[in-house]
Amino acid sequence: MLKNNEYYIGYSKNTDDRFKASSGGVGTAIMRYLLSQPEYGTAITFAFDAALCMYVPKMIYSDKEINVCGSVYQDIDLIRFVKDNLSNIKDGIVLSCGPCYVAPIRAMLNRKGIKNFIISYCCSGQTTVEGTWCYYRFLGINKEDVVNMQYRGNGWPSGIQIWLTDGTVIKKDNWTEPWSTIHQSNVFKPKRCLFCKLDLGKSADVNLADPWLEKYKQNEKKGATLCVVSTEYGKKIFDAMLVENHIEMIPSNYDEYAIAESPNVHKEIRLQAERLYKNRLIKLLNLKIYRCLVTKSFKTMKLHIRVQNAIRMLSRKRSFMGLISRLVSRVKNKLRLRYYKKILGGCSSNFSMGENIVMSNPQCVYLGEKVGVGANTYFGPVTNYMGVAYNPKIIIGDGTWVGKNCSFAAINKVEIGKNVLFAGHVHITDHSHGYEDVTKPMNLQRLTSKGPVIIEDDCWLGFSSEILSGVHIGKHSVVAARAVVTKDVPAFSIVAGNPARVIKKYDMELKKWVRV
Repeated sequence: MLKNNEYYIGYSKNTDDRFKASSGGVGTAIMRYLLSQPEYGTAITFAFDAALCMYVPKMIYSDKEINVCGSVYQDIDLIRFVKDNLSNIKDGIVLSCGPCYVAPIRAMLNRKGIKNFIISYCCSGQTTVEGTWCYYRFLGINKEDVVNMQYRGNGWPSGIQIWLTDGTVIKKDNWTEPWSTIHQSNVFKPKRCLFCKLDLGKSADVNLADPWLEKYKQNEKKGATLCVVSTEYGKKIFDAMLVENHIEMIPSNYDEYAIAESPNVHKEIRLQAERLYKNRLIKLLNLKIYRCLVTKSFKTMKLHIRVQNAIRMLSRKRSFMGLISRLVSRVKNKLRLRYYKKILGGCSSNFSMGENIVMSNPQCVYLGEKVGVGANTYFGPVTNYMGVAYNPKIIIGDGTWVGKNCSFAAINKVEIGKNVLFAGHVHITDHSHGYEDVTKPMNLQRLTSKGPVIIEDDCWLGFSSEILSGVHIGKHSVVAARAVVTKDVPAFSIVAGNPARVIKKYDMELKKWVRV
């Protein structure tokens, strides 16, 4: 195992694999590469069996047999398949599986002395093949008429594609109805998935995930892969593929992974709170008459989700007064947002404000879409001081999150870009008090400014950092904790200290951060 996982985002240099795979084709690229090595003679691919109307695993012995079909959201007993086919493995084997299968399959292969390379993926739970057949029925399709289907692939993020005997091709975007309801209903989810704590296959050589990040969701259509390299051997193969130009990669980090796959990262925490609810849900779903009613139509399955949500709420171990307190809190939040929508200079319909926000001249504050502002934050645009009138603006761009106890002060302009991340206690000001006239107290001297403060997209401001007037911070830069920034920061830089100076820059040619 590596001491620390390494994170990357990239894609296969084989453009056909990149397009056909569910996200970037890196898993296929690894399989092709290993099958070209003398120590690996076997791999497992998945193919759609029209007679069975389901995906089945298949032993293959060359990269020409790989079926690039994107993700397979169908529960397959791969442990049983590997066990039944141990005698058919020639030399080493490379395979892809869910996180829960990694350890038992590796243990089985190691006991037999079979060299193995295991690729896993970030899993949100599988659905049995009966769930797919239910999907066909809700769409008005007879499963006997299906000659091929894919859950993902052929572009990103793509979606379900179904080919029928009459030549019709049905395409449904990723995570749309009725598939999303079927998946959320848990009716066709294996019990182990309901109680799973794993986001990744901890002992897999390489883990793969979709990069569900704003910059990819908006611009990426061919597909990209978020890769987590977990073992020394995985790193050796990964590095060799980079050198031989089989894959293209840029470094990433755990934070990006945690944002992209947040529902999976928080599985274990949710499970602690939902164990009683899931046990009750399983008992209900084990009743044949209930399952029959629920799966009768799309409408009855939607009704089941309401029942499911009611069970979840009733299963939470909370007092009546606690429930009342949360209802009051929700009402307060809605009233607070309604109030801010009336008084702000401009805002979207979708933003959040913590408690105890202090705001003078709110007409000078502008909030973008999905902006979050932490509790106890101060907004101080100054419109008049010592007889001088000002026209300040404080602008916060889409997707930016402001931590608790931050402060903004402006007589000119403070402009924050999109998807900027603030830690707590960050202070930004575009002015300061004059001090030149020693005959006057500070509070009677005019304000001075070196110009507006501009922070471009995707920056990260560390705890208790301070940005002073006239500063322009370039895109995707990092300000270290407690740094005091007094001059411009180039894009793709890291600054630290008081006064702050550049300590690292991102080298576009080397594709890594280098110390200055």
